[in-house]
Formats: sequence, structure tokens, C-alpha cells
Amino acid sequence: MSLKETDLYEPIRSFLEDEGYQVQAEVKHCDIAAVKDGETLIIELKKSFNLKLVYQALDRQSLTDQVFVAIPRPKKGQRDRTWKDMIKLLKRLELGLITVALDSPLQTVDVVLEPSDSLVRKNRKKQERLQAEIENRHIAENIGGMTRRKIMTAYREKAIELCCIIEQFDEIAIKELRQMGKGEKYPSILQSNVYQWFERIEKGVYRLSSDGLETLESLDYEKAVCYYRAVYRKEKRK
Repeated sequence: MSLKETDLYEPIRSFLEDEGYQVQAEVKHCDIAAVKDGETLIIELKKSFNLKLVYQALDRQSLTDQVFVAIPRPKKGQRDRTWKDMIKLLKRLELGLITVALDSPLQTVDVVLEPSDSLVRKNRKKQERLQAEIENRHIAENIGGMTRRKIMTAYREKAIELCCIIEQFDEIAIKELRQMGKGEKYPSILQSNVYQWFERIEKGVYRLSSDGLETLESLDYEKAVCYYRAVYRKEKRK
């Protein structure tokens, strides 16, 4: 069976959510970022243990002490010399280790090694950006380890929300957005029009472009579109 990094994501996501974590994937280059009681945990996924995984994990220590690497459970188990050397290295680097039994129907997740408090100096600006990105996402549409799909960032999610608002009302004025409590950030998304999803009708008034209409039918954004369509259909009925 050919394994992918994304195969590790769902078992780990379920495990973390059962432990009470809020989980998001592909956050500021982190495969998985999870928050519980104000503590941030980061997990980097790989099909096998290698130096690239180690380098990524070391870089994440500038964000939090709780950094794990995650790999499939090794077939040879924990008696293998390579396994022992890996554990020794991770302990020295103060990193944690998670394995997933992808060769088992249950796909059991095991926390083999807890990370230690790292001496690496934390980057406060990066920490704040990471936290803001997590807090401003309402849809968990990404899969940790994915490479060929567009990442659902908080900014992209807000732009999709705007598409769904305009779809329900045909057009929207910035004044109306402010009346809806959308005065912060949303007007600038319309005005900057990064994805070319909007068209200006007149000063302060916008509608969807052809690209915006296509976005609402894109499978890449299906979960977010369904969520916000439901929200603003209710809003329109009011």
C-alpha cells in the first residue's frame, strides 16, 4: 500500500479532538496546529523519519514547546536499532513523537515521546500570527500534509463568506456590511479583490464576478460554501 502524509491526518485529528483540542491543518506552514486551554501544539507529518522532518520540527520550536513529529508505526516495532537511535535524537532535540498504526483497521494513535521544554527562543510575532490564523478560521477544510489543493486560510474563508453574502443579496454595499457587523477586514477584501471574485458596480457597491460565481461551485471550497450559504439563507429570511 502506498502511503501519503495525508493518511496520518484523520486519525491524529480525531485523537486530538477526543482530547479536547481545537484542530486546524496547514496553518502558517504547520501540518497540524491544535489549541487547548491556551496551549498550542504543533505536529509535522511524514511518511517516514528523515532529516527534513527534523528540520521542520526544529523550526516550529520558535512557536511552542509542544512540537511533535508524526510517522506511521514502524513494521519492525521498537526493538530495531534505527528506532532506538531516532528516539535518542528526538529526546536530545526536545521533540515529541507520535505514531499511527496505518497497517491496522483501528489506525491507533500512540504518543510515544512527549516533548521537553525547549530552550529555543520563541518568536512572539510568529506566535501571534499563528494564533490569529487559528482563531479566525471557522471551517476545518484542510488536510494536514496536502500539497496539491489550495489551502483554506482565514483570509480565503472570509472572501468565500463574502461571496455567499453577495449571492443571497445579489449585491452588497460596504455600508450594509458594516450594518451587519462586518466592518472590520471585509470591506478591504472587497476593495483589494485579490482573487478577482468581485466586481465594483458603483462606489462602495459590489457584486460577484464570473470567477466568484465559479468559486461557489468549486469542489475545493465545498465545505465552506455550504456552511456560509446556510448562514446567510437564514439571515435573508430574517
